Amino acid sequence: LTTGILFWFSDRTKAGKALQATAISKQAAMLMGIDTNKMYLLSWILGGASVGAAGALLATFYNIFPTVGTAFVLIAFAVVVLGGFGSITGALYAGLIIGVIENCAGVFAPSFKYAVVYALFIAVIVFKPKGLMGR
Repeated sequence: LTTGILFWFSDRTKAGKALQATAISKQAAMLMGIDTNKMYLLSWILGGASVGAAGALLATFYNIFPTVGTAFVLIAFAVVVLGGFGSITGALYAGLIIGVIENCAGVFAPSFKYAVVYALFIAVIVFKPKGLMGR
């Protein structure tokens, strides 16, 4: 649901288009009259809201302690690289792919489930550095 709302916002609203334009080229966005400082603020707000939603969802499954998110940060980085930087659709597909691979690896070799994900991460960096849907 959260990903769908974020995708809708970035693809269908004027502010979402301005945010994408600022991400592609700050100078071009400024020439088009977009306040890039507001867009950077908006990106931090959206990022913080996304992390807050993720934390609220994870709190129901995991004990909360200071380093609880370390494993999730590495997996999230692998998702972003696999999907392609700047592609929300790519991140959605990559998250699904990595989730399926991680669970399948966990069934056959539970101690190596993260190793399989990181091997995929390295393979993507080597063979397709822009990711599945990178720009």
